[in-house]
Amino acid sequence: MGNWRTLPLTAILMCVLTVATQAALQSGTPATKQTQSTDTKKPEAGDTADKKPEPPPDKPFADLIKDAKTLEGLFNLYQTEEKVFLEIQPDQFEKMFIVSLTCESGIGERGFYAAQMCGHLPVVFRKQAKNVQLIARNTRFVASETTALHRALDRSFSDSILGSTKIESLPHPDRKSVLIDLGGLLLTDLPMQAYALETTFRIPYRFDAKNSSFATIKAFPRNIEISTIGHYSTERPPVPPLVAPGTPVPPTPPPPRNLPDVRSMLFNFRYSISDIPSTAGFQPRLVDDRVGHFFEDIDDFTTDAPYTPRRRYITRWALEKEDPSAVLSRPKKPIVFWMENTIPVKYRDAVHQGALLWNKAFEKIGFKDAIVVNQQPDDADWDPADIRYNTIRWFAATDASFAIGPSRANPLTGELYDADISFADGLLRTIRREVPELINPLSWEEQTPLPPVRPLWMRQQAWSCTAMSETARDAAFGFDLLLARGMEPDSPEADAFVNQWLIWLAAHEVGHTLGLRHNFRASTIHAFNRLHDTSLTSSQGLTGSVMDYVPTNLARKGQPQGDFQQTSLGPYDYWAIEYAYKPVTGSPEGERAELNKIASRVADPMLAYATDEDAGFGPLWPWSSDPLATRNDLGSDPLEYYKHSVALSQELWTNMEATLQKPGEGYQILRRSFLGGLGKAGGALLDTTRYIGGVYHYRDHVGDPGNRLPFTPVPVAKQKEALNLIRENLFSPGAFRFSPQLLNKLAVERFPDFSNFASLEQRSDYPIHQQILSLQTAALNRLFHPVIMSRVLDNELRVEKRELTLTLGTVFSSIQDAIWAELQGPAVSINSFRRSLQREHLRKMIALVLREAAVPEDARSLARHSLTTLRARARTATTTADSVETRAHLNESVARIDEALRAQLQRSAF
Repeated sequence: MGNWRTLPLTAILMCVLTVATQAALQSGTPATKQTQSTDTKKPEAGDTADKKPEPPPDKPFADLIKDAKTLEGLFNLYQTEEKVFLEIQPDQFEKMFIVSLTCESGIGERGFYAAQMCGHLPVVFRKQAKNVQLIARNTRFVASETTALHRALDRSFSDSILGSTKIESLPHPDRKSVLIDLGGLLLTDLPMQAYALETTFRIPYRFDAKNSSFATIKAFPRNIEISTIGHYSTERPPVPPLVAPGTPVPPTPPPPRNLPDVRSMLFNFRYSISDIPSTAGFQPRLVDDRVGHFFEDIDDFTTDAPYTPRRRYITRWALEKEDPSAVLSRPKKPIVFWMENTIPVKYRDAVHQGALLWNKAFEKIGFKDAIVVNQQPDDADWDPADIRYNTIRWFAATDASFAIGPSRANPLTGELYDADISFADGLLRTIRREVPELINPLSWEEQTPLPPVRPLWMRQQAWSCTAMSETARDAAFGFDLLLARGMEPDSPEADAFVNQWLIWLAAHEVGHTLGLRHNFRASTIHAFNRLHDTSLTSSQGLTGSVMDYVPTNLARKGQPQGDFQQTSLGPYDYWAIEYAYKPVTGSPEGERAELNKIASRVADPMLAYATDEDAGFGPLWPWSSDPLATRNDLGSDPLEYYKHSVALSQELWTNMEATLQKPGEGYQILRRSFLGGLGKAGGALLDTTRYIGGVYHYRDHVGDPGNRLPFTPVPVAKQKEALNLIRENLFSPGAFRFSPQLLNKLAVERFPDFSNFASLEQRSDYPIHQQILSLQTAALNRLFHPVIMSRVLDNELRVEKRELTLTLGTVFSSIQDAIWAELQGPAVSINSFRRSLQREHLRKMIALVLREAAVPEDARSLARHSLTTLRARARTATTTADSVETRAHLNESVARIDEALRAQLQRSAF
């Protein structure tokens, strides 16, 4: 909140009145004339003034539905002009069902997109006097009904009430069923969308029941499908606070920009209430952390013999052979996907091909045509959102460039029964460079794709998949580079480039629906110099798995070009499918021995595996220690790939003016391509920082072949190689040298966006200092993060000899020597780029000295030593400075160091 003196008088009066009213209510003192009556006379006999009115009597079942449209199914539905009634049979109370939510429509921005699976929950209908409650069951905790502890579970762990509605009818005379008003349950903010909207936009949107309604209603034998149109509104968006000039104001997100009126928005929700699929013939399978699968977890208190009650079942489809004795047999029930008719025709073959790649892995374990992909006809009379159909869909949004492949599983067994894959239309526009250009680029710390906003009641949040948004940006860079080399944007070569990427993406998202997690170590199976050997990559894959985030495989100019993208499964994919789906006899516990044989191959370098938590969430994530567990890299030595990425960016910057700008077209193509190159080089350099203090992490179990230990420090030679790469390309005086002519061409399209007035308040010229400094600062923050410096120290104890690891002293001195390299020459000339970087480094060292971060004491001592050394060099350099700006910068640096060292002495007692 701003200073109270800046608030309007009316706001202050309202605050005073609110406080007075609350105090009056708490003390019993009347606050207004309307509440000042002190008459406490009890009502006389027969006085009905204070009696609660009797509720209207329940109506006969037939009277309520006599004019209703009837839909028979799992639950019978009756639709009148005013209400929708749900009939609940006596045996349907306390029976578990699954409620699944699909967000059919959105607002096209900030995660609120159409055609998204938005969660599922196990529920029961519970009768409570005259009401029926919708109860979300807590299925995580179980115990065998033969144990005494089974009786304690319900008292130990709570369910949740999602909603409640009144019983509207007398029991049916024959079926004994009752009717409830379904609107009392579903025409509410059941998804907590208002909370998600307020969290995203900081605007108090609320569910408006009066203007919400049912849309389509369908009933089927195993499920019912109910679509609602939910209205969310706010009386008026909040205005920025009034503050004194110069007072910092906390940043607030902009309001939604894709609405005709920001005060109102409509969402179409589809609720599917279905039977839990029968578990007959399905064998739950225990998860193993050596292979990456999604899982459902329960705490089984049946016995206390295991050290933990936790049981984790992988999510997988029920596949059984039609002929169990055959080496290769079709499944009794294949996994069928329908390609929705919204997919652009020219991309359907690529999507189809990518989805069917997985059949090769299933054939290895005896299943023929385990996956079937059909095309939805344009005149189809069924709805792709129906829970009975697994679909691959397309949707449109103005700021979405992602794909998502979620699936639904039985929470008790892990059996998958529904999946819907969605591709954003913006993905291919991103690659083909048709996306609108932002005026003000984000800082490197802010360049994280927005995840879809999901309802808070979603039972299990799977790891977010940003494969499309991350690899689409990389593919866009590759597309630009090929254009700069002479490729025509509408040529067969360009189409082949896009189709290869789409094949990989379809395979990646289908892999998620099969239960597979990401594998961010898969890119390390081949040497970097063999990535364009198609005889190798066509048989073994460009990487070990399509579940990695695979960047575009670009050769240097003039060298042979191999596959641009991963268009086949890798060795890991076959292994993961084998573990999840290979027919094995016995109970979940009885399968352990056979499954352990499969998982124990973990040390095979072709099966390299690491997932989200190993890679962390962005290059600046300090808790991730393994530089081989990284998104968007290629080759067994990622440092080679990072050097290659920097060289490709420099090639683009050198040639873009001559090849990309066309007469009669705007200059914005140069700005987009320049940013693409900066993103490619900058991302590579930030990932390089992961080597400093790095520790390789392996998932091997005791006794696995290879006898690898869980942790191995990155060799000192590799850490020094990474440090030199950072010094030369990020911190040296020669880094980021661009011609003035190029910088003066980095323009945007000159179309004002009157729907987003914030864009009119930003610079149209490119803020080159801000962007480069943001990248350099991000790298410094990672290198001098307390966790990283602690790990550098710890690594000294993880090797036999201290000289076998990188020391903190080397990190401090190497970075400082590169950033302040100008001080070592006979004549000191420091340009504005370098002065900004040097100030940032100085701030970092001063913060360490003044205890502004919880860092190792050795780091604080080294920071003080750095400042002392730097002070001496800066004082000497002032005498040979070539400009007043350089001299002023050095004098200011010396003054800041003196103040920091004096302040440290004053704080030494603490």
